[in-house]
Order: sequence, then structure tokens, then C-alpha cells
Amino acid sequence: LTQKQLSKILFPIDELTKLEVRQIAKSAGLPNWNRKDSQGICFIGKVELKRFLQKYIKPKKGDVLTTDGQKIGEHQGVFYYTIGQRHGLDLGSKTGSEVYYIVEKRLDDNVIVVAKGRDNPALYTKELICDNVNWIPGFELNLPLKCKAKIRYRQTDQECQITHYQLPITNYSLLVKFKKPQWAVAPGQSVVFYKGDECLGGGVIVQS
Repeated sequence: LTQKQLSKILFPIDELTKLEVRQIAKSAGLPNWNRKDSQGICFIGKVELKRFLQKYIKPKKGDVLTTDGQKIGEHQGVFYYTIGQRHGLDLGSKTGSEVYYIVEKRLDDNVIVVAKGRDNPALYTKELICDNVNWIPGFELNLPLKCKAKIRYRQTDQECQITHYQLPITNYSLLVKFKKPQWAVAPGQSVVFYKGDECLGGGVIVQS
């Protein structure tokens, strides 16, 4: 959000916790006061993401390769999966009891690359590049900047340093270097910057 949008926002229950809101709803006789929290796709509900996407994107079969180039299966389209995913690959008995995680999606040749084990080094990186950057104050903060960041929902804040990546005329990108390696950084998702409880801004991950 920009300052133009934030200047028009009101938060009438911002001092209340979710539990307190539920108790008020109960007292008011609202039937959904104890309804479970939604973990589905926003505004759509609880539905498997792959099944939802298949309504709009036709399947495109491709290979599933290990990091050393061995083919161990096939997939229905790289756009149905995300970095760090292990469910839904349908590798069957070819891998026995071994568990594989997606470490790369190659759009050019429709290939998914997987690595064995959740702690595989191929799943970790200490740097990412983001663009579509939005600074909440409405202006760029002084860089380089040491702060904390999140790359996924409910993640613990991670120490990092932000610098300019490049300054081409047509693009504005940031290089984010983390103090500790980050697991399954996924291009297309957001990185959000914090200083204590203050949200400084964020951008869209384009490379890790």
C-alpha cells in the first residue's frame, strides 16, 4: 500500500485481539463467532491450488529431474507447483521412501528440478533479488539498510541487508542479503521488510 491509500484507511477494531472479536461476535449472536480460521485461497475458500489452477491453465506434461539430471518422474505443468513443495509430485515407487523437494522450475523447457531431503543445500540461499518495490513511507530509505525480512507467511523475522542490485533506466531492483541461509526462496512471492513492528515495505522476488 502507498501513503495515498493508507491515508484513507480506518482500523475500527485495531486494539482488539481476534479472541476478543470472537467474544463480541458471540455476545451479539453472530452464527460464525467460532468458525474456524480460513486457510484457503483468499475469497475462494478451501480448495487445492493445483485443482483451482487447472480450471484456467491447461496441463503441460514435463520431466521431473534430480539436481544431477536424473529423470525420476513427470509433472503436469511447472505452473502448478512452487519452490519447496514436496506433495503432489506423484513420483510413485521410483524413489522408494525418499522424499524430494522442488528446488527449481525451468519455464523454458517445462522441467521441475528436485532435491532429496528437506535439509538439502540446494534448497537454501543467502541472497535474493526483488523488484516492484514499494516503500511504505512513500520514499526510498537510505541504502544500504540493515533490517529484518520475511519471505513467507508467519516466518520468524530474518536479519538482512538491502542494497541496490542494479539501476537500469527501466527497472528498480534490490539485492537482499540474509545473515542466515533461507529455505525455499520462491520467485513470484513477496519479501517484506521490517524494523521492529514497523513494516518498511517490500517487493516481489524475481531471483534467488
